[in-house]
Amino acid sequence: MVLTQVRYALNDPSAATWSDSTHLIPALNDALRALVSVRPDAASTTAVRLLSPGTQQSIPDDGTRLLRIIRNAGESGLSSIGRAIRRVSLDTLDASMPTWHEATGQTEIREYAYDERVPREFWVYPPVATTPTIGVLLTYVKTLTAITATSDTFPVDDFFAPAVEAFMLYRLLGGDDESSPNYQAAQAQFAAFQTLLGLKSGGDAAMAARRDSK
Repeated sequence: MVLTQVRYALNDPSAATWSDSTHLIPALNDALRALVSVRPDAASTTAVRLLSPGTQQSIPDDGTRLLRIIRNAGESGLSSIGRAIRRVSLDTLDASMPTWHEATGQTEIREYAYDERVPREFWVYPPVATTPTIGVLLTYVKTLTAITATSDTFPVDDFFAPAVEAFMLYRLLGGDDESSPNYQAAQAQFAAFQTLLGLKSGGDAAMAARRDSK
């Protein structure tokens, strides 16, 4: 478990110096937030979202940002197949159809637009009809439930555990001033956190490039 690994790195397996409730668990939650800020895919999930009438929509309440709208999910979101939905920019829609928000409501979405500055909202075209209620399949970043006890389940894939451990050590050791040996150790752990995630991102990019070249 991550907490056990961090304890051994701190040379404190019996919790003589670093308590779970005061030190390790808060550091773990900080590390998870830092991870998701750099790698939102670490907390990504796929779900059906029922849409509201009109063009303006939002992701589920437990989400922090949209990743992608995939396809139509039919009436009440119950269809296992549906037309793919293409992403376009708001500027493109505004330029080509200035009155697109006023178009007649439909029961099948063709395009969606998303502004990174408003991460919990998205827009669809054509507008959604008042009835029937329709859904789309989307992926979004889910808000991680805070860890409150050592028995709680690690909320992301175990692949990210080394990076989480490195950030925890950075967080725990980083309170000392620059003259302390712990300060240098903390900076080394932060560098390890960045390197681990950088290597993962680089690997993902390389895999994507190989897929695109086929």
